[in-house]
Amino acid sequence: MNSESPATPIPLVDGFRYDLDGSVATLTIDRPEKLGALSREMWFALPAIVDAIDAAPDVAALILRGTDGNFSAGSDIGDLNVPLADFWAMNAAAEDALASVDVPTIAAIEGVCVGGGTELAAACDVRIAAPGARFGITAAKLGLVYPPGPTRRFADAVGESWARYLLLTGNLIDTGRADSLGFLHEVTDDPFSAAKRTAERIASRSAFTQTGLLRILRGEELDPAGWLGDVYPVELGEGQRAFFEKEAPQFGFRRQEWKDSQG
Repeated sequence: MNSESPATPIPLVDGFRYDLDGSVATLTIDRPEKLGALSREMWFALPAIVDAIDAAPDVAALILRGTDGNFSAGSDIGDLNVPLADFWAMNAAAEDALASVDVPTIAAIEGVCVGGGTELAAACDVRIAAPGARFGITAAKLGLVYPPGPTRRFADAVGESWARYLLLTGNLIDTGRADSLGFLHEVTDDPFSAAKRTAERIASRSAFTQTGLLRILRGEELDPAGWLGDVYPVELGEGQRAFFEKEAPQFGFRRQEWKDSQG
């Protein structure tokens, strides 16, 4: 991939790699020797990393992927010997941060996507996987209890009935079953290339629309008056102009304007 140096510094730690290609950012979980399992340092660093990517004005979409044919095996099991409250705080903060950014997120999944890996995928807006990937939450095999927020988010993504089955048994499911449950949006032999195409399509759409819809889906109550009402005719006007002239729209709104409007 042809990469460009990001204009916004991203506070990476060992185990993560960041690339920017045009307006599409890629955060790679780069621990192939651990099947993409995240160290405690990586979990602690993830909120600041995704917040910095979200704040970058040159990023229109973010892809999360693994290396060497695996997405992520979740937490490094050797790092779990901490008080449960500490594990919950670390895990929930990382996954909540990923689920709460305004930049649209896409998980490009291959191979192992288990435990915290499945939860990270569930925190993304879009999930694209290769045949042969494996999904599930194996906490019951370890005597581990996952935090409430990520657990409920997983249940929302696969449906409560299947979430109960998978959580109680610790069983894994394949790509076909995950797709049939609605967890996946696309199955392809090359999920990263498909994720790039989806990210580029997202980047061509209105960030005003996308930010509003994502915030509504996260439960935020939006006021259509005030600055939102001022931006609306500008964005809509460009969309209408491009539609009638049969051109690609050139939307001017940037996600950071939403944050700036809230002080």
